[in-house]
Amino acid sequence: MNKKLLVQITLLVIILSTISTSYVIFFQKPSIKDKEISNDNTQNQKKNDNQINDLKYFSRDEKGNSYLLNAKTGYPDEENNYIINLKSVDAKITFDENNQIIVTSDKAVYNNSTYDTEFLGNVIINYNEHKLTTNKMNALISKNIAILSGNVVYNNSLTKLYADKIEYDLIERKSKISMFDKNKKVKVTHTNNNGIN
Repeated sequence: MNKKLLVQITLLVIILSTISTSYVIFFQKPSIKDKEISNDNTQNQKKNDNQINDLKYFSRDEKGNSYLLNAKTGYPDEENNYIINLKSVDAKITFDENNQIIVTSDKAVYNNSTYDTEFLGNVIINYNEHKLTTNKMNALISKNIAILSGNVVYNNSLTKLYADKIEYDLIERKSKISMFDKNKKVKVTHTNNNGIN
């Protein structure tokens, strides 16, 4: 493996470890103090039978870190009371004195018991100058794993990475980057802004 690729993968691991740390901070059940689901307009305003508009989920741990999940609409799953199906989703994770990770997606499936969240469709993850896009992200908090799959693109001012799947262990802070087709390779490109390769 050449040095440039090794440096770029190391940068990706650092970024993903920051994301994983925030997930571990916010989603471990013992550390969560506040949990609320509210409707901005009126408490029980429903568009259709079970649809709720302007749904919010908020939690804060004892260290002051917070997680805010917003959805334009949501409705409970008919077969599982813990599952909430959301549309037009954005999540904001605030940690370490105002550092923020922003996640947006077309839809999400949220488990209000385990805090596992599956973000679906046009998933965008922003942290400072780092940006990840993918078709789907499973934040499996109950298993301490985050899985990004389908057209994964990582981008910052120096590096662009293309893959089909990234599995990230939130505790060990290790990632596995792969392609669905074993004959294809993960593609990494480097932007040469300052003459350094």
